[in-house]
Parts: sequence; C-alpha cells; structure tokens
Amino acid sequence: MKIFCEALLVISAFAVWSSATSSADVHAQGATPVKVIFDTDFSIPPQDDGLALALAIKSPELQVLGVTTVAGNDTMQRATSDALRELEIAGRSDIPVYRGANRPLVHEKSDWAATVHGKWWSDEAPAMPPGGFAKTQAQTESAVSYIIRTVNANPGEVTIIAIGPLTNIAMAIRLEPGLAQKIKKLAIMGGAIGSIDGGAGNITPNAEFNFWVDPEAAQVVVRSGIPISLTGLNVTRKTNFTKNWYDKIVAVDTPLTRLIKERMDAGYARNPTRSGQMYDELTVGTVIDPTLVKSKDMYVDVDINHGPDYGVSVGAMKPWEGGENAKQISVQYDVDFERFMTMYVARVTKK
Repeated sequence: MKIFCEALLVISAFAVWSSATSSADVHAQGATPVKVIFDTDFSIPPQDDGLALALAIKSPELQVLGVTTVAGNDTMQRATSDALRELEIAGRSDIPVYRGANRPLVHEKSDWAATVHGKWWSDEAPAMPPGGFAKTQAQTESAVSYIIRTVNANPGEVTIIAIGPLTNIAMAIRLEPGLAQKIKKLAIMGGAIGSIDGGAGNITPNAEFNFWVDPEAAQVVVRSGIPISLTGLNVTRKTNFTKNWYDKIVAVDTPLTRLIKERMDAGYARNPTRSGQMYDELTVGTVIDPTLVKSKDMYVDVDINHGPDYGVSVGAMKPWEGGENAKQISVQYDVDFERFMTMYVARVTKK
C-alpha cells in the first residue's frame, strides 16, 4: 500500500513494529493465557497433531486445560495412548486426557476408506508408543462430558482447538442446549474452500480429510454460530516444513526434541529433501498470534449428501441458493510462514 503523507508513514511504521512484537512479549506484559481444550485425532510425531501439541504446551499464551481425543488419523484408542505418552515425555502429565468418539456420527467404513489414510473406522489396540505406555491413565469422564462441563464452568472463556474430525464438538453442541453461545472460539483445522486459491481436497478431489471423516459433525459445527477461525488447506498449502527447520529443532536437546529426532531422523536421512505441510501446528500458532495469517469472512457450509462431494466444504462471500444455513466464519488464506516457523522453533526448543 502506498503512503502519501508523513503522518500515515509514522502510523504504518508503528503497526509494523506492533505486529513484529512477539506474543511472548505480550504475555510478559501481563496478558491472561487463553484457556484451551485441545481436541485431536492424535499421533506421536511425525504426525502434525503431536507437533502441534508440543507448540501448545510450550506457549505461555495458552493454558491447556485438557486434551480430548477422537478417531481420525488413527483409532481413538491410539490417539489417547499417544497423547498420554507425549505429555509424559514433556513432563506435562498434569494435563488430563479424555477419550472421545471412536466413530463419526454417520460415516461408515467403505472398502475405499480402508485403503487410504486414517483408521477412524477401526477399534484395534494401539501400538506401544516410544518408550512404552504412559503411567498416567485417561480420565473416566468422556470427552463430550468434559467439554460441556468445562465450557459451562467458564462461559465465554474457553477456546477449543479442534485439529481432528469434529465429532466430539458436534455431540457436545447437540447434547447441551446453549453450549455454542458459551464457547469463546473454535480454531479448526479442516476444510478446503474451492472458491479461493488452494481449495482442492486431500482425501477426495474436493474434500479435506478431517471434514470428510465426519461431514455431518462438520456441518453441525460450522452452522452453530460459534466464532470460528478456519485453518484449511488453502492456507496450509503455503507452509513447508523442510530439513532446515527440522535441524534447528533437533539441534537443541530437550525431552520433546529428542522424541522428534527419534521419530523423524531416519526419514530425513533417507530423503533430506522431504517436506510437509504444517496443518495442525499452524492452527495452534494462529491462536497464539492471529497476525501470522490473513483471513476473510466467508459463508461456509459442508456437503453431507452421499455422493462425490461428500464432506466438501463450500464457501462464498455471500449466501447462495442451497446455502441458506451457512454461517459467516473467518477463513485463513495466507501466512507469514517464516515468522510462524521462527516462533515454532523457539517455542518447541524452549527448555
């Protein structure tokens, strides 16, 4: 943007300085940490859920109240087991873990689903995590009950970071009248909006994995009226975790970085040029510092018709015929990736 007068130049310079100020500095100035429920189809690194949890528990801006698990990348049983183990490795077994849904609301296993990513349809026992199963056990209370109880006890204060299928969130909304109005914010990793750049799917031609696993839950959630920030494929396709960033992380020795090195070193040794998108990690990052991304308000809905567009998220700048129930949510479309990764490395390597 061109600046036409000295006053505007000063204002602009101040804005740039403000956005460059780290969220850690803001926290140091007395900001209250955001109360967070971390809802996840978890797996130990190199899965993005594990790398995202590492960022969340190492960031003073967030108070992780609890972790709730759901079937998606793998079974709910493995999500629970792996989350407990990573928290133990990180010295954060004080954070409770709650078992959530082990199946989507409606979506049934198909022959095709069994051949692609994810074991959301399975009840097989979890594999042993690195170093063995955690000594701490999951809570006896269900994830859905915990979400309802925690939000009711802290109305308007709890942000839910939802980085798996949205089954737990949808069930909580359906079971507890008025719950949606008490949730401060939902930060969701999911969806791919075809009407803006980067909107193709990653599990079907147009559907993103988390929304495709449980489209009915995704529709309930995006229509709920909860303030939503959507980290979809549109923005995550502008991220690129390369060996350069990996080397910066494992150069520092902590329990978490040792876990990351143990799980990822062989892959980089085989292929030093390998890279991956930062799906769930970016979702967490934008709760810590919303200025990392650019967003636009869009009307978004999810297709639950059982056909080629099952699970597809549809977005537009204004309502459309057939999308009368779509609600406006904040859709991310660009990221300052260098700044995000600088923050990510600094947080995850913090001793």
